[in-house]
Amino acid sequence: MHNTALYNSQLTNISDFLMDIKYVIVFYVLGDFLTTAHALNYGFEENDFLAIIMQNYGVGSLLVLKVLFLAIVYWNYRMLKESGSRWMDLLWVMSRKCIVLVGLFLVVNNLMVIFMECSLLQIIQTMPI
Repeated sequence: MHNTALYNSQLTNISDFLMDIKYVIVFYVLGDFLTTAHALNYGFEENDFLAIIMQNYGVGSLLVLKVLFLAIVYWNYRMLKESGSRWMDLLWVMSRKCIVLVGLFLVVNNLMVIFMECSLLQIIQTMPI
């Protein structure tokens, strides 16, 4: 009986986590992966680490890295939620929103490469300071 309750508790925890990070999954994981895979036809990966990984193991390795990142985020989520502190809840919300914003930035950058053949990073670098 105890194992069943523990299993149900863990399943509920993972389900809550997945609902909590739905926009992280949409933008940072799926959006960036799909647009990166397509944008590679129009340019190259600017992140040297990712370029080496994808050159050696293929574009699918990016998805594996993103799933590994989600595992780290889940560990972070568990630690913050188990602390029970109000500040930790705020820290979780802020970190989740930051990841979503990074994902949104990556998707927009990749879409610019696809449709404008120029990345947002290139535009920022050419702007006078």
